[in-house]
Amino acid sequence: MIQITICGHDSHHRQPCDIEHKNGLSEYLLLIVKTDAWFTIRGQRISTEPNMVILFDKNTYIRYGCPHPDYNDDWIHFDLTDASDLSWFDGLGLPLGEPLYPPDIQRLSQLVQIMTREFRSPAGHSAQVLHCLAQALLHALAEDLERTDQLTFQNKHYPAFLKLRTDLYNNPSVPRSMDAMARSLNLSVSYFQHLYKQFFAVSPQIDVIHARLELAKFYLSHSNMSIYALSSFCGYGSEVHFMRQFKKFEGITPSEFRRKIGH
Repeated sequence: MIQITICGHDSHHRQPCDIEHKNGLSEYLLLIVKTDAWFTIRGQRISTEPNMVILFDKNTYIRYGCPHPDYNDDWIHFDLTDASDLSWFDGLGLPLGEPLYPPDIQRLSQLVQIMTREFRSPAGHSAQVLHCLAQALLHALAEDLERTDQLTFQNKHYPAFLKLRTDLYNNPSVPRSMDAMARSLNLSVSYFQHLYKQFFAVSPQIDVIHARLELAKFYLSHSNMSIYALSSFCGYGSEVHFMRQFKKFEGITPSEFRRKIGH
């Protein structure tokens, strides 16, 4: 069984941080780092871009940090208690101690969010559920890396695209046209769209919609904001357009979504 020792979602360090485990940890550590940071890799301090994943082996030196406030990550400490699980884990071929940039960081983070909620649940079967969620997370990471050409990460445009996508998800209500995004990177619209799809396995047009709908679902779940106010808040010019797009992608209306989650 994959045993989750402790985990957290969307953690923030309000001050600059420098975290060191000189003798490593007695379990594996997986970090999903959503901000820029630095890591000591093979004795060298390197800077990393936002939306990076790194998996540390047991009993290995770990040091990382962020030079400015508000470092943000998801994190999981886990161990493998059965030989069959260890064999499965080794078979995934996940690089250890190397910064990785999978294209669908949002999917991975959402799995950690569910896992963290389950970790704090008093349900009797939570250990089995956590095992399944951990398997899904690690398999999703391996799948992302397999289907993404590793040369992608060496493309000179990739860091700029990562920065743009991070801003897109952090500020989804900001008006964004393909022309403006392409011009911000000094690229033609067609080449911008081609690279975006290559890097993130989704078109920029659809990713803008996904970012806005993720924001909408959060506030439908955690606020009493009216549908009309929410449509404007999420960057839509009209309530009707928002409702149509929400139903097209989510299968239900915003009001039905709110009722479904019991808010």
